[in-house]
Amino acid sequence: MKPGLLCIPCTVNAAFDMASRATDDPDKIKRILFEVLNWLPKAIEEDTSPNILHSHAFKIVQQLTGVKDPFRDLKKLSNDTALTVYSDLWNMIEKTDDKTEALRLSLKSSIIGNMIDFEVHGHRFSFEDFLSRIRSYLAEPLTIDDVGLLCENIREGVKVLYLTDNAGEIVFDKLVAKCLREKWGCEVTMVVKGGPILNDATLEDAKYVKLDEACSNLITTGDDTIGVAMDRVSEEFKNELNKADIIICKGQGNFESLIGLEKNIGKPVCYVLRTKCEVVAKSLGVKPGSNVVKFIGKT
Repeated sequence: MKPGLLCIPCTVNAAFDMASRATDDPDKIKRILFEVLNWLPKAIEEDTSPNILHSHAFKIVQQLTGVKDPFRDLKKLSNDTALTVYSDLWNMIEKTDDKTEALRLSLKSSIIGNMIDFEVHGHRFSFEDFLSRIRSYLAEPLTIDDVGLLCENIREGVKVLYLTDNAGEIVFDKLVAKCLREKWGCEVTMVVKGGPILNDATLEDAKYVKLDEACSNLITTGDDTIGVAMDRVSEEFKNELNKADIIICKGQGNFESLIGLEKNIGKPVCYVLRTKCEVVAKSLGVKPGSNVVKFIGKT
């Protein structure tokens, strides 16, 4: 996905926030920002995807502070918070007899989880507000509702490759995986990041929330880039991609990295996300704050 002009201040603001989480040394923070500002113009001119912009900024923070995972505590808080509502949401899904509506409910729940994000310019998130408004969020419609198309392409035995996004959010993704397995009979491979990158979920997070109990297989991308960098993923990931019948692509970072590449992937892709910035929203023809389940068939 090509960057928009708003990706420039978004990347700089994100770099400042990342740096501030990693160190309180103003000289180090200033050096990080100068490094990002030095690199960013050329990256924008080269149409570097937004997920790569933020990935590179994060790696600068890691290199100049020596802090590998500045979001570690925040990720644990996100996971713990999400786990407090998991059982209630699953009970709602389990009691929904119509399996299409059950899947719709699980996908809407996972979109709610996609709101747990701290590095998108203009997107504000608080745990207190989040917990108090879950039911009202669930009542919101899907602005793009391709759940029916997704259901037409899944059945018993279908292999689903599910690309996860953030910590905390993966608790809600667990609902989708469980629904796909128990109500649809699908085989579900869940994918997390191969190392710390922003607040994206890693294997440590996945095991902490027991994501493996809801899916058929749990792997990593083998890489610590936001989204999916096809030139850097592991052989294990490539093998699972080849075996998959359909991909569920969760969140903005994964969307930014794969949108427009469906023909190369050669698989149907279903994008599931909350649009949290104008650049992504515009690319989908919706407004920021929209709930999206967009299915793109095999091309």
